[in-house]
Amino acid sequence: MCVFLNVWTVLINKSLKQKEILSVSYYSVPLHQQPVFENLGRKEGDFPVAEKVANQCLSLPMSPYLNQGELDFVVSEISNLCDQPG
Repeated sequence: MCVFLNVWTVLINKSLKQKEILSVSYYSVPLHQQPVFENLGRKEGDFPVAEKVANQCLSLPMSPYLNQGELDFVVSEISNLCDQPG
């Protein structure tokens, strides 16, 4: 798994999905906000860095089974997104 942080995570994820490139947010809910830890009494704002990471984290495809062409395609598409104005 390759993970990166970006304020444009939703846009990037949507754009990659249109190109059939799997990208997911495995950590979209920080640990202190997960139901299993409710008994700790933590709330939104208690761990702002964890919350920011959760909102900006995106995992990209990474596997020994991806061939060079597939890797190049993923890198190319992400590069194209980064080159777009705005």
